[in-house]
Amino acid sequence: MLGKKSSETTSNEAVRVKDSNTLLRRNQNTIKDIIAPGGIDASYTNHIAIMSSRTRLARSMVVSTLPRMCTFPEFLRGMYTFGDINVSVFIAPVNESTSQTDLNRTINELESERIVAQDRGDINRERVILQKRMEAEELRDTIASRIK
Repeated sequence: MLGKKSSETTSNEAVRVKDSNTLLRRNQNTIKDIIAPGGIDASYTNHIAIMSSRTRLARSMVVSTLPRMCTFPEFLRGMYTFGDINVSVFIAPVNESTSQTDLNRTINELESERIVAQDRGDINRERVILQKRMEAEELRDTIASRIK
């Protein structure tokens, strides 16, 4: 009698352990669930559909360089005022020494180009390159004054 009871207890415990294991497996997230949850349809190539009470679309855009002459908030005004969308902008900071080094290199390259244009007698090209060089020097000086 005692042996039967212990075997029944063991089989009940085994069933409970099996049920808890299946419950854990059922609630366990896979890599796909973490990266793209059920409410997100990423089957499109140019946007992501987010399903909730209403379907919303998401798109990531990367701007690697800005136009030479632009005011930052005005540059993206069309995107901000497009409609019922949420916009967030991330600006990757650049190390000051890296920016100074790049600007010095650009200034030297522009000066070399200006000298070549002057030797060839190309006055228009020389004037354009001189303007670019002056803008680069102004930017370098502005960055240097903010560092100190």
